[in-house]
Amino acid sequence: MKKLLIGLAALAVFSLPNIANADTIIFTAPPTAPDAAGSAGSNPGGPNQFDLDHHRAYTWQISTAGRLPAGQSITGATLTFSGITNWDTNPNTLFVRMFDSANSFGSASGTRSATVNGVTSIEDADPNQSPVTSISDYFASSNVLVSNTGTVIGQFSDTNGVNTTQNVVFTFNQAQLAALIAYINNGNNLAFGFDPDCHFWNNGITLTINTAPAAVPEPATMTLLGTGLAGLYYRRRRKQQQA
Repeated sequence: MKKLLIGLAALAVFSLPNIANADTIIFTAPPTAPDAAGSAGSNPGGPNQFDLDHHRAYTWQISTAGRLPAGQSITGATLTFSGITNWDTNPNTLFVRMFDSANSFGSASGTRSATVNGVTSIEDADPNQSPVTSISDYFASSNVLVSNTGTVIGQFSDTNGVNTTQNVVFTFNQAQLAALIAYINNGNNLAFGFDPDCHFWNNGITLTINTAPAAVPEPATMTLLGTGLAGLYYRRRRKQQQA
């Protein structure tokens, strides 16, 4: 019986899957403007600045291929704007959406830029307006940068002006997380759309995805249960023999 118990225990160990630890995967948007930090009223951004000009709308494309660990499930996600500041003290707004993908362009055309490091932008307002006087979300309808309206992540409004910097974090709810997972499963791609209706200086944008090991498969669970029962049986028989 003792040999049987040892054999079952060994079988349980070899039946268990390789369980990895939870992981945090970070995607960092490429800098699109140089750091020109200066006094109030000028650019107080940073070396990682993703330029968010109030006259333009932007898409940032991401490939997740090879980045997410196998055998794990996505459990959470956040989108962070670091050190963001408003160009003035009006109640300006930054609109944020997520897409399955965005369109890429090899060269510029009209007011649309070429796609560089996954980033494309296009003029979406009268360049003579400073700031933009019509507050609206450029991605609320399909356009040259994207083919659908995607998933709304949120919007940020600020009246503090350039003297106040802050980190703005969008934590994905269950619906947004489900959309993120669906987008990744459909080709390992996703994209974000940013429409600032004032100039928002910042020190970079990051997407953070949290993962955790998938549930233990049922066969391994049954093996552990069998081992436990065998142990109880062995213990009971030993007591009977001692009696």
